[in-house]
Amino acid sequence: MSQLNEFPAYQFRLIRFCGVVEQPSLKNNVRCLFAFILLCSFGPLHVWYLAKTPVLDLVVTCEEIMLIQLCFVMLLKFNLFITYRSGMYNLVEAFKRILKCIDKAEFARFVKCSELHAKLLRAYVIGTSIVLLLYELNAIVASITLSLQQNKVCFVTPFSFPFDYQHPFVFALTFLHNFDAMLVTVCTSVTVDSCFSEMASNLTIHFDIVRERFEKLDLSAAQPYAEHQLRNVITYHREVLSLAQKMVQLYQQSAFYLLLLVSTILCLLGYEFVMVSNIYKRMQVAILASIMIGQAAIYTYHGSAISAKSVSVADAIYGTNWYDAPLAVKKLVYICLMRAQKPVIMKSGFIEASLPTLKKILSSSASYITMLMSLEADLNEKKT
Repeated sequence: MSQLNEFPAYQFRLIRFCGVVEQPSLKNNVRCLFAFILLCSFGPLHVWYLAKTPVLDLVVTCEEIMLIQLCFVMLLKFNLFITYRSGMYNLVEAFKRILKCIDKAEFARFVKCSELHAKLLRAYVIGTSIVLLLYELNAIVASITLSLQQNKVCFVTPFSFPFDYQHPFVFALTFLHNFDAMLVTVCTSVTVDSCFSEMASNLTIHFDIVRERFEKLDLSAAQPYAEHQLRNVITYHREVLSLAQKMVQLYQQSAFYLLLLVSTILCLLGYEFVMVSNIYKRMQVAILASIMIGQAAIYTYHGSAISAKSVSVADAIYGTNWYDAPLAVKKLVYICLMRAQKPVIMKSGFIEASLPTLKKILSSSASYITMLMSLEADLNEKKT
């Protein structure tokens, strides 16, 4: 039988940069705490800068609001490895344990899924790294341009700060703060999102296997092992449902706030893309917007897929020849059918992770961009 050498893909290797390991040492705990404080400091600094920025500078205001929202989402994702670290690792182990219920012929699906997610993870890392490099490149280009214009050395950081950082030592600290925060953001976001995607894909495969096993059952009274086979499938189905529930509970908070804020984030990015003229800045905004859409798509697509696959088990149960089964088997089938008819829904508050939600997010983002453009026109009239 083939082996899943790394589940999830790369085994949380990226998040180790932030000091997150299953059995942390003192060094790991210090690094993890520093990374958390680093992310926590970003929001207040941008709020402070935003308070000092003129309201009429709408492009700067929109970017700062977008960064504050993005920082909040990243904090929630990183919190999965602070507050729920043991839960994350236990969930991964539970996914590995349930593979013992899989036959050799069925196991190839999981290997193929793992290989696919390893490739998707690399693509995700490349995309986020490009955004990081573009932030750095824009800061370097802006520093050189400003220095040439003013005939003196001027520094510009990737992200704006509310204090004077023109002293070389302060600038070095500020630049390192920016760079480390971006690396922590990349490692956290890639790890959390790709891990969810792979576990959700595994869940859909498990539901497919449960459905296929129910379809193969012969529950007629003439079959002496019918009840035993049915109980085995029911046990497997119960373990898959339990696994799905644990995953939904663990991810529902971060998914909720991501889907709640992503429409305004996309709106602000879209407005910034229209207003800026710097080609590197436009590339940065376009790639970042694509990544945010991809993040929303990960949760909404898999949310819809898990819901549909979990309900499909009920159709397979009803499709068995339960009417030919003994009374005791009929009772088992009835109880299992009642549970299978309730879909596994990834929902927190009033937002459900589903494809219709993604459609609403994209349409509302377009509406918000139109509103901001009209507001920009009104501000320009006031200036003139």
